[in-house]
Amino acid sequence: MNVIKIDISTECCPEQIEGTSEWYSCKEPKDIFCDIYDAEEMIKSGEKFPGMNCNLIHFPDGFVHSPFELRENLYIDSPVWDNGKLFFLSVDFDEKLIYISCYFPEEKRLETIKVLPLDIVEDCYNLILKSSPPMLYRDGKDGVFEIVWPENKKIDIGKTESLLFRNGEDLYFCEWQDEPEYHENVIVRNANTGKVREKFKGYLQRLPNGVYWKG
Repeated sequence: MNVIKIDISTECCPEQIEGTSEWYSCKEPKDIFCDIYDAEEMIKSGEKFPGMNCNLIHFPDGFVHSPFELRENLYIDSPVWDNGKLFFLSVDFDEKLIYISCYFPEEKRLETIKVLPLDIVEDCYNLILKSSPPMLYRDGKDGVFEIVWPENKKIDIGKTESLLFRNGEDLYFCEWQDEPEYHENVIVRNANTGKVREKFKGYLQRLPNGVYWKG
């Protein structure tokens, strides 16, 4: 059995990044594993958030890239892959700022591409970065989907819809229904108007070669 030792914390579990077959990410907590919203609630309650980092692991060699440093009150989320680059969402609760950063793997270079005030969103609940192109959003809450960046708008969606991915000006949502029996639909909406362009029963899954499986 061929085993490669990965130079990361044993508490980390590498997960393949959607859209690429050569990159994995691994979130590294300082103390406790939580999401951005939990970290925000911790700070609002008067506690210090120990910190959350995210490392990159390259396949097949297992080389670890660490674009960020783990520190208190900083949350680094898992990246998204787009056109050969990796994009990160991070929230600095000390500075009260949201950062969108781009990592160039071949150069091992990290570049900040957008800085937003934290109060641009009501809270960090379901604050997520997805592609393509990279888009920061808050998933449906009470039937409202909020795009935070690169544009800032809200569109009405169904209460059981959640975003799968973006493809240019099309937003692909998964919708579940439990009557007369449980099933899922894919709903394609215009990113500017929220208008439904297409709806079909089943699923769509993005593969590393840019092809989608439709079921």
